[in-house]
Amino acid sequence: MSAPTRLERALAEGRFAVTSELGPPKHSGAEAVAEKARILGPVCDAVNVTDNQTAQSRMSPIAAGRIALEHGAEPVMQMTVRDRNRMALTSDLLGASALGIHNTLSMSGDPMKIGNHPDAATVGDLDTLGLLRLQRSLREGRFMNDAGEPLAGEAPHLVIGATAHPAAADPDAEIARIREKMLAGADFFQTQLVYEPERVAAFIDRLKAADLPSWPRLLIGVGPFKHLRMAMHIRDKVWGVDVPEALIARMEGAADEAEEGKRICVEVIQGLREIDGVAGCHVMAIAWEEVVPELLERAGLAPAHRG
Repeated sequence: MSAPTRLERALAEGRFAVTSELGPPKHSGAEAVAEKARILGPVCDAVNVTDNQTAQSRMSPIAAGRIALEHGAEPVMQMTVRDRNRMALTSDLLGASALGIHNTLSMSGDPMKIGNHPDAATVGDLDTLGLLRLQRSLREGRFMNDAGEPLAGEAPHLVIGATAHPAAADPDAEIARIREKMLAGADFFQTQLVYEPERVAAFIDRLKAADLPSWPRLLIGVGPFKHLRMAMHIRDKVWGVDVPEALIARMEGAADEAEEGKRICVEVIQGLREIDGVAGCHVMAIAWEEVVPELLERAGLAPAHRG
């Protein structure tokens, strides 16, 4: 079996883990991935390599993940059930593990209709629970078929991630989904953006009272506003994200919108660090990756990996 991943070690040690996000380019140039990896790798335990996000055709997460790995960033390979059936997903998982890509995140994927191939067929052979079960089965040395066929050799080393929504309108229903995902094989969870740490604290309290198979390791999504327009877009257009009007007002009154956006993000990270039960944060600064090291330093988080 491969050695534990950086992310796996951080979660096992119980320190505040940090992940971030790297979107592969809409072309075949490796340097676009390498540049972001060199920025994010030294300060993050792992970096999500997205899978055709916003349903736009991009470099594959396996290729981008390997490039990121070669340039110092440990990848979390996002996988959507939108584009592949179980055979293709199995092949990708086996191939990724052979290339040293062991962390994953299972997702349904953005709807095809919003992307650059709106007439493409959505596959949906498995749902996200099915993808989690597929990975658990492979990790245990079996194909996920009716026969439970054993692999003919080495099983992949997989650190299986899933999504969670701590600001859900119905927290009990969300906790039930977390339980299902844990039973299906999830080792950790990453969440949508959160701008109110107190809502996370309330959700954690509900989790502590729930009957779960183990404690779910939650990496809470955070992200800086680059300008007021971005804050308003996230408030109005991004599913599952609540941006308090007080933060909009701060951005409106800021002499330097980017600086105020960074300050808000740092405050959120610091608030999350004070909540017992939060495993870490997932910093989403798409097309603004260069600001992530500054945010983490200002939040008091030393680089997760050096050398």
